[in-house]
Amino acid sequence: MKAAMKCAGLAVWVLWLVGGATAFAQDDGEAVVIPPPEMDRGCPAKPDVVPFTAMSVAGLPRSGWLAHQAVIPEAKDRWFQRAERSRSGVKPVPEDQARRLGAADPKVPLWVFGKSDAAPCRAVPTTWWAVRMGTDEDRQTYLMAEVQVDCDLLPPGRLSGTPVALRQKDAPTGCKLRRPNRTETGKDGDPLPGDMADRVPDHECAPPGCARLWEHFGASFEEGTGAYDLTVSWMERNGRDPCGWQVEDTSLLLLRRPDLTSMEELRPGGVLYGGFHDAAGLRYLLSRKEGTLYVYDPARLKSPPKAVRYGSLTEDERLHSRRTLSPCKQP
Repeated sequence: MKAAMKCAGLAVWVLWLVGGATAFAQDDGEAVVIPPPEMDRGCPAKPDVVPFTAMSVAGLPRSGWLAHQAVIPEAKDRWFQRAERSRSGVKPVPEDQARRLGAADPKVPLWVFGKSDAAPCRAVPTTWWAVRMGTDEDRQTYLMAEVQVDCDLLPPGRLSGTPVALRQKDAPTGCKLRRPNRTETGKDGDPLPGDMADRVPDHECAPPGCARLWEHFGASFEEGTGAYDLTVSWMERNGRDPCGWQVEDTSLLLLRRPDLTSMEELRPGGVLYGGFHDAAGLRYLLSRKEGTLYVYDPARLKSPPKAVRYGSLTEDERLHSRRTLSPCKQP
């Protein structure tokens, strides 16, 4: 009997040595193997990023989101012909035709990131649409999809609530999207933060005739890494009406890393959307500019960012696309 118990104990000891983190428990004198918890996969090495567009922007009369699928070439666009191509519209697309137009295999799920730092939830495309959007200068047809999601997404209305997804087979456990969560504004006469000031172009602006305003918002990550979206406006105040002032604006997308001696400007820039991060820290930064989502790899700053075209600006979006701190409310 004692020999049997010694053999059982030796077996458990050997399994512990081989299994590493594997845990064991005793149940009525017998060893029970408890498998270790699955390790987080983290953010993918080559992210397949999927942007989203509000249904109302696409022309659907309800609240919700559409996932980008593909740009439909003019030669394959049978939904908008002749005069229809000169205006916006939306039409349903059967699933089999959507696949031929570039829609991803619906068996490969989307993992949607909604609220900041929340775990992604699974989404599956259910209905496809051909969306014609833009202006005379840039009007194209896009293939978009309604999706069924396993979580609640924020309604359309603010950039900070716009979802984004990763397309891959397995859940990107441990990978999270951090959205901008810090804002700082500088009034006339307030100095720019030192490391940002080095990136702002020189501009003669002497008070009281000239005023300089600045604002930045950003997100901080582990080990002193941060991303910042900075806007600076110089205003020559000639008269009481601010809409008559001469205004110059500049906007910069900046990255701070502890291994860099100064902030790095990310081009082509755009509005800071957020950053994917996991246990290893910041993995990718996202920005949006004129219907394109840019994905920057902080470890490869010399390489151009990945660009995903997901839409064309409407006339109203073009009128309000200027980034300025001018008090003039006219577009």
